[in-house]
Amino acid sequence: MQLNKAEQFQKAIEASSDEAIIGLLAELRETGEDYMLPTILSLLFSARSEKLKNEVVNFLVDLKNKSSVDTIIETIKQNKRSKEIHLLVSVCWQSRLDFTPHVDTFIDIMEHANYQGCLEAFTVIENMTGNLSRDQLNELKAKIKTVKADNPETKPLIEELGKLLDEL
Repeated sequence: MQLNKAEQFQKAIEASSDEAIIGLLAELRETGEDYMLPTILSLLFSARSEKLKNEVVNFLVDLKNKSSVDTIIETIKQNKRSKEIHLLVSVCWQSRLDFTPHVDTFIDIMEHANYQGCLEAFTVIENMTGNLSRDQLNELKAKIKTVKADNPETKPLIEELGKLLDEL
């Protein structure tokens, strides 16, 4: 049975050292293809080095392909309870991609993630408020008021976001 390109890429990454992958990321900035993204995203939730994970974040921040948004959002949903979720959520406010249509995903992160994840989701939502219509903003305000934090540490952040939205 022949492996498809995505499976071949995943096998190659799994067999590579962190240093080799870091070198490959530089090359992929120019030549990378969509099928590679899920494997690259999975590195954030693997037992790899912090250095590699930081390089992956830097790589993801530079993505320009709009189709990457759906893959990133899907990966966030699949890993929302991971202690590493903040790494991927931070990409969403640092990149030039538009995550506005997925505001509910970030509300969900605020509700269920650890403090770091919640803080990153707060920043994503804060940065997207300028892209929201008055109706969308009002809908967002109403949703934030109903969020019940799983983690007591994140309750003040959720309350602060509510105040911030009320000022808009």
